[in-house]
Amino acid sequence: MSASDTLDRLNTEGIRPAFDDEPKYHELSTVFMSFEDTNEFEGLVISVKKYGLFEPILMWQGWIVDGRHRHKACLKSEVEPEYEYLPDDMPFNVVRDRVVAANLMRRHLTTGQRAMTAAALANMTVGRNWESNRPNSANNKSNKDAGDQLNVGKTAVKTAKDIKRDAPDLAEKVKKGEMTLNAADTERRKRQGLPEKTNAPKPKGLELDTMMKVGGKNWNSMVSAGSLVSTARDLYLQDGEKGMGRSIMQILESGEGKHSQSYNAMGLIALYNSLGSHLSEIEELLLDEPDTASMN
Repeated sequence: MSASDTLDRLNTEGIRPAFDDEPKYHELSTVFMSFEDTNEFEGLVISVKKYGLFEPILMWQGWIVDGRHRHKACLKSEVEPEYEYLPDDMPFNVVRDRVVAANLMRRHLTTGQRAMTAAALANMTVGRNWESNRPNSANNKSNKDAGDQLNVGKTAVKTAKDIKRDAPDLAEKVKKGEMTLNAADTERRKRQGLPEKTNAPKPKGLELDTMMKVGGKNWNSMVSAGSLVSTARDLYLQDGEKGMGRSIMQILESGEGKHSQSYNAMGLIALYNSLGSHLSEIEELLLDEPDTASMN
């Protein structure tokens, strides 16, 4: 009996459709963490046996798309399941978004659990006609779309996919809330022999003039260059060449975060390269070199 036939019977005869077997679980009903082997599930079984279902099991095209734990609780407690039937022609993306929204309201998920769920949704090429089993790529979710719906970034979704691919055992721990996404990824990378992940951005090879444009309309190159020259002069006269280098390195190493350190280093490299081509001109400006030996 097809899903549309069962709906017709439900609408015209007012009876519960008779399936040859119990309805099967759609992949959509499995993207959220299972709690079947927990005290929470046993509590659900007791509640269903005593009070019945508070929320019907959601069906679409003959499949259970939401409520697999409620369905299993009904089977275990020998209580007749109650179903809500979505129209067969309801688009898959509409069904999917309804299921995700309902589960987010019911569950309290960690960031890792949300990322794992988003990864499952993004991997799901089941925006398809289930009778012909043909995928419909127009309904597929990108990492960003799935992440947005689960309130996690697309990078977290990609990390979750990497963990599921390389270390299913770690993915299972994240899904159960026993391990954070970052801890699982660190262990995955260690197993793969990959370097430890860092949040530091890769320095970009920008010209000094390009970097100085960051200051916007109020930026005055001559004022800043004058300040740089006078600061270099005073630092050299007070600390000498070696002391000057030590002081600059201390500032670099104590920068606020690797992002700041990277741009500070970039500026000094650009300064060195820029002045190197004018070194002979600068040396011609020297009169008497100060004696700074005692300052080092």
